[in-house]
Amino acid sequence: MMKKLIVVAAAILILAAVPAFGQHPANIGIDVGWANLDKDVTGANAWQLGFRAGYFALSWLEIEGQVAGARASEDVGSVNLDTTLLAGLVNGVFSYPSRKISPYALIGVGGANLQVTPGISSFSDFAVAWQLAAGARFFVAKSVALRAEVGHLREKTFDAWNGHWRVTGGIVWSFGER
Repeated sequence: MMKKLIVVAAAILILAAVPAFGQHPANIGIDVGWANLDKDVTGANAWQLGFRAGYFALSWLEIEGQVAGARASEDVGSVNLDTTLLAGLVNGVFSYPSRKISPYALIGVGGANLQVTPGISSFSDFAVAWQLAAGARFFVAKSVALRAEVGHLREKTFDAWNGHWRVTGGIVWSFGER
């Protein structure tokens, strides 16, 4: 199931990045940050890493592919519990275009894989996921921006809806005229 998620996420990112080779407004970026995984999943906080690529269908609407992963580790009694959350999403990013600061809100849908590893065993489940987020891009050059975002991801793994809050920051490279 993990291989399917990686293949689907790679296809989404490649398709989203294709307009970057023309003169259509597009961007790619990386994000790092902190995630507060649902308490029913783990009691530990997680570090998150993500990659995004998208293009602007309209001056205020970006279609974006996103792949993100979060990992947490905690000791529960004498057992080390490792938790990994991987998500692949297609986002609609609604932004206010500006030369210096571009605030935005996004909604996305896709899939998530949650893997819980207590000790030497491992359990994972793949399910539908969706997210809401808000943030801003702060342009430091014509085609480079710093990105700050707060978001909430919901996924239904192991027959339960889990919600995960996150705060991320990153860098975005833009292509084409914006």
